Amino acid sequence: MYDQDQRAPKTGRRPPTFLTTKEWPAAGKWLEESIGITATELQKRLLERDFTTSSNRLRQYFAGERLPEPPTLRAICEAGDLSYVEAVDRFGYYREIIKIFDDLVWLGARWLEEDDARGGTVGPLGADVSHLRSLRDTGVIFWKGEPITWGAQLPWRDKPGLDPRGIPDFQDRYIDVEWRQLEHRAVVVKFPPIEIVPGGTFSMKAPYRLEDVDPSLSRESVDVPERSPHATLPKPIAVALLLAVLAFPLRGDGYKEGAPKYRFDLGNAANALVKEAKRLRENIRVAGRPRGLHPLLQRACDELDDRRIPFNYRRPVAAEYVVIWANATCKPFTEYARLAAFEFWGEAGGRSWSTDVVQLYKPPGTPMDVRIPRPSPFAMQPQLQPADLVDIDELTRHE
Repeated sequence: MYDQDQRAPKTGRRPPTFLTTKEWPAAGKWLEESIGITATELQKRLLERDFTTSSNRLRQYFAGERLPEPPTLRAICEAGDLSYVEAVDRFGYYREIIKIFDDLVWLGARWLEEDDARGGTVGPLGADVSHLRSLRDTGVIFWKGEPITWGAQLPWRDKPGLDPRGIPDFQDRYIDVEWRQLEHRAVVVKFPPIEIVPGGTFSMKAPYRLEDVDPSLSRESVDVPERSPHATLPKPIAVALLLAVLAFPLRGDGYKEGAPKYRFDLGNAANALVKEAKRLRENIRVAGRPRGLHPLLQRACDELDDRRIPFNYRRPVAAEYVVIWANATCKPFTEYARLAAFEFWGEAGGRSWSTDVVQLYKPPGTPMDVRIPRPSPFAMQPQLQPADLVDIDELTRHE
């Protein structure tokens, strides 16, 4: 196997990374310090794995003069006992990160089926959906076919409710997180009794404004007490959603102190889960089952590859699809992850206030300079629901 690295940036070929060239030396320094051996020793280890490169090329990686492409980086990580998950994140290979999300969710879905664990989301007219799709609105609320009540007894059952947090099999595969919804005020609309008309039908027209309709409708403010919602997921899916939120902030999002470091530490600790997912999935794929990305993740990759979009705008555009995918996988956990990761959330506002002259790829002979609007301005909204990032060891520990 031969080294297939991109040329130096002066040749004009853009590497498949979303690091700027000024950030390359920092990534190379991290690689050198994390491996802790000389380029010559690393070259010997790579040769033992039938991967051919030169010690001079490895020194260029360490100095940030070149970046190893993902196949080379994977070989270096295996030879140096590094986490490939953390490495691709530090080197800005967002397409590779997205593929990792898909592998982790696949492994989590497999655990759901093995444990007969599911959520409460159903299909049209109450139709059953897959174990994975049932998580969208609730996370895991059934385990081994039994409803999880956290010890509370259901009024229609004689036996105590299920609280699996003390069961080793559950602790090994699942993570439960919670956050606080502080006391607040909300508006409640009270509707009049609905009268059934002959034929067993009735109709009600939703008003645009409350005062424009039946005066029997009333509105009042109520105090909503503080509560602590839960979200439970298989650990691989939880890791995927947390990494997705941390690696793909929306425009205007502001990290909490320590969140960027947590992102890399989680990538380091999640390597074993990712290896397990890829090993199992590869065995199935070889047997003839096709493997493709979730459509929303594929859209994110397409945006990262779209040369019509200015380079610095591609990741924020891709982030929109990644977060939509995370919400479609499990909205409560994604909300928790964003609350725990960000001090501020970006909220869209108004029209673009300026334009940039940028260069886009065009066929030969056509103009290259075009004017495009800058991204819409975003207001940074502070988050008032306390949430802490889950302990990484607890999240990634699996026997």
